[in-house]
Amino acid sequence: NIMLSFWNYIDDFSVKYKNLIKLTIKIIAIILVISYIGYTIKVFIDKGSPLDWCYGYGMALLILIVVLWCLLYYKFIKVSCKLMTPYFLRNFGKTIRNIKSYMKIFKMSLAIIFIILYCAFVIYDTRSDNRRLMSLFGIVVFVLIGFIFSKHPDYIRWDTVVTGICLHLLLGFLTIKVEAGRNIFQCVGRTVVRFLEYGYDGAEFVYGNFLVKKEHVFAFQSLSVLFFLSMIMQILFYLGWIQVFCFKLGGFLQFILGTTVIESVNAVSTIFLGMSEAPLLYRPYIKDLTPSEVHCVMTSAFSTVAGTLLAAYTNLGIDPKNVVTASIMAAPASLTFGKLFYPENIKSRTSSENIPIYKSSDASVMDAACKGAFAAVEIINSIISCVAATVSMVYFLNGISSWLGSLAGVEGLTIEYILGIIFIPLAWVMGVKPEQCQEVASLIALKTFANEFVAYEKLGKLKAAGKLTVRSEAIATFALCGFANPGALATLIAMISSLCPSQRKNVIDLSLRSFISGSITSFTSACIVGLLTPENGFDL
Repeated sequence: NIMLSFWNYIDDFSVKYKNLIKLTIKIIAIILVISYIGYTIKVFIDKGSPLDWCYGYGMALLILIVVLWCLLYYKFIKVSCKLMTPYFLRNFGKTIRNIKSYMKIFKMSLAIIFIILYCAFVIYDTRSDNRRLMSLFGIVVFVLIGFIFSKHPDYIRWDTVVTGICLHLLLGFLTIKVEAGRNIFQCVGRTVVRFLEYGYDGAEFVYGNFLVKKEHVFAFQSLSVLFFLSMIMQILFYLGWIQVFCFKLGGFLQFILGTTVIESVNAVSTIFLGMSEAPLLYRPYIKDLTPSEVHCVMTSAFSTVAGTLLAAYTNLGIDPKNVVTASIMAAPASLTFGKLFYPENIKSRTSSENIPIYKSSDASVMDAACKGAFAAVEIINSIISCVAATVSMVYFLNGISSWLGSLAGVEGLTIEYILGIIFIPLAWVMGVKPEQCQEVASLIALKTFANEFVAYEKLGKLKAAGKLTVRSEAIATFALCGFANPGALATLIAMISSLCPSQRKNVIDLSLRSFISGSITSFTSACIVGLLTPENGFDL
């Protein structure tokens, strides 16, 4: 009775002083955080340690700035803007509408000036290595292909296309040519790899040190990280952080490019969640998408890889910086080529006003963590089965090719060799050195007809053998950074059809076109890295 009375008193007290308790907890938390920050600053001054923006005190300072900005934005700026919006609309509504009417002309003018300056810089930068200009020619070729095979060329919004190309070029310049940008993405790549390596510790605990750390067995080391990463992503999804981040960044792309909210959000979320999970953010609205929007969604899916697979690619010998850079560059580029290959000719029924942020159905953080780990089982099984089947198929086709070649007196005739010959013009137009075109072409062929895992594995071997220059390796990495392969095509058709059966016909009809536009998106990113990268790379 005494214990029951005590807990009843606690319950009544917590209900009666709920707001006071919350305020007290917040004040205590703020005091603890400020105390910790003050102490770390004291330690930093006493030790005289370097800032180390990638891992040390510099990184902690950046995180603190981001947290403070988020608090300032959501607690003050956003609330103030919401209160001030009616006033501005009432007093300056006409002026705002006039500005919007001239925004399209302003963006086009700015984009044209940017392209002229960009070309002038590139011509100057390549004065001692004119071969790099071939990559500029490749960009023009891929844009022309998009225009020639456009579904509705009369409906192409050239402001979206030109602005998207400019944003694509600008991202490439900032992340590849500018030393600070390269350092940032080098840091991001190393940080992500360091984070994913915690998954190796869990795999080692389950499977043992021999399989994971000594033999580096792909299924037990790299793929086991997906359990850890999937759990983290599901927790972030439950907390709503992933949705907010994707919608904010998607809103930025929507403002810059003039694409619809679903297209923009999908282009961003595909980078982090992958093509299977990204549609969950807007699942209730898939039925309302126009054919052009469906095509754009599918193009984004084929033009990049999921961040959850970065550890697997890194374990194959691929530079994580290149994969991260290629994935981020693919966001605006996929929208550009999606709208070039299939322009919008129907008014969209979705807008930022009627698309609320999707909330997770998980009951708690623990429930989200468990579901995330369970969800990785299906992903890992799919990867293992797909890789095993495609590698077996490649060896089978190589056996048949070798046998047929031997009958004709030609030894060493393999499917990679045949497809490599066919794709040589593609590698050449992207700017690869002529003597290395066949190797890169065979990688593109493997990625297109098998999957990116098989292609990245071979690229890792070529890299280890020193058969590719730094520039050719970067071009190949960017060109292979996408899910445009038959297995992913079937997966995407099945996934969208299951989420919205009414869109099944559109998805099937648009599959080949989006497959090609997604591939060309990756190839254009490869052209940009080829245009900006010296043959032997940058001095780090």
